[in-house]
Amino acid sequence: MWEKILQKNLYSEWVIRNTLYWMTPVSPWKLEENTSSWIIFFEISGPECEFEFGRLLNDFSLREKLHHQTGQLRDAIVSKVLRSIDDRLA
Repeated sequence: MWEKILQKNLYSEWVIRNTLYWMTPVSPWKLEENTSSWIIFFEISGPECEFEFGRLLNDFSLREKLHHQTGQLRDAIVSKVLRSIDDRLA
């Protein structure tokens, strides 16, 4: 068994849960938490499991940052598309 402790101030629940969802084929896991930490228990340990967890954690952390940084742009695009559709229907 492998235990990984991550600080909540570094990783959001969204990042942790998405990472663990994609870790399911690699190893069964259990998630616990306290006020400041995420505690994850993996049934399978080893370099492959640790590498995949690190890769997914990095991937979802970057996705979250991108989502926050592009939020206004995405909203503007959606707004423009909806206005265009509304103009065509009018």
